[in-house]
Amino acid sequence: MSIKNKLTRSVLYCYLPIVVLFAVLRMLSTFGVFSFLGKTGSYIINAFIQIGLLFTVSVFLFSFLQKNKIKDTFNFYGYRKMSFKAVLISVLIGIIIYVLNIFVASFFNNILSLFGYKFQSSSILKSYPVWLLFVNIFITAVLPAVCEETAHRGMLLKGLSPLGRKKAIIISAILFGLLHMNIEQFFYATIIGVVLGYISTVCETIYPAIIIHFMNNAISVFMGFSQVNNLGFDFLFTWINNSLVNNPVLGFIFMLLFISLLLISLKYLIKLLFKNTSFKRMSKLQEELFKVFAREAYLRELEDMANGKITQNVATISFEDFDKLYKSKSIDIGQISQIENQYLYNNEMYKMDKVTKILLIAVFLLSGMITFFTFIWGIL
Repeated sequence: MSIKNKLTRSVLYCYLPIVVLFAVLRMLSTFGVFSFLGKTGSYIINAFIQIGLLFTVSVFLFSFLQKNKIKDTFNFYGYRKMSFKAVLISVLIGIIIYVLNIFVASFFNNILSLFGYKFQSSSILKSYPVWLLFVNIFITAVLPAVCEETAHRGMLLKGLSPLGRKKAIIISAILFGLLHMNIEQFFYATIIGVVLGYISTVCETIYPAIIIHFMNNAISVFMGFSQVNNLGFDFLFTWINNSLVNNPVLGFIFMLLFISLLLISLKYLIKLLFKNTSFKRMSKLQEELFKVFAREAYLRELEDMANGKITQNVATISFEDFDKLYKSKSIDIGQISQIENQYLYNNEMYKMDKVTKILLIAVFLLSGMITFFTFIWGIL
């Protein structure tokens, strides 16, 4: 088995049990098996799914199968430092993603309605204390941001990289959407997955995806809190909705202009994020390489002067030596990980073997069937 097939197969060996166990827990929960846990049951199940399945399997089982140190696995997944400015940019992107997500979700929900799909009515809370807000933010925003991103923008995206960047982004995004195992969430979750996958590969760090994911979920939780307690933070969306109803033409034009402005802002912020993450590390790498070449030229000049030669020396290095130096310095500054150096920068041609294909098809079929059945149940 080729070294790249070993990587992709290990990833799918980890992801398949996540999907199977997640599906089993969701079905048992639907049929009321965990009703004995009372009101805290949903919190316990969600915490177990996030920490016990998505995070633990993605980190520890993958490390075991690949015989990697945990630290190397985190580095491979993209847990690399970034500046405070990059954090702030990620927060702004998260806010924009949340707003765009509302339009995307509304669009696909309208399409589902055309097929006669009946949406599940959420229970209306009579009271929503502040302590419950923080609990919901932890369960709904913090844990999914860290655990789901580790599994999808970390393990899946990086593990499927031998297929090519585009395929890895698309496959990991679709599986991210399917893992919600809910037709209502599949479409917008997949689109968000594509955006987060692109940002993770361009910026070469998983932290922006975690922050953006957190912001999207946290704002959603806070809006629910605001609605129950009449804080009025959802005024913008209420106003947009009323504008579309009272004056459809002007409301539609405004909506298009508003979405265009958000998309332009998103594009600008992603470029800015790239400059403060990957580009910044590349600049640092160039400085480190320049120091090595300058030092080598200086030593050769001293040697020539000692031998009575007066020449203008320029540092020369073979391609093989430069490749070794480049990878060594890249690892030192965190530009690439040891695992990437071993697997992804291997020159062998990659062709997915039969076992890996079967595993990938099994993951798609299982999660896809459950998501499709939620659509059928919604119609019936």
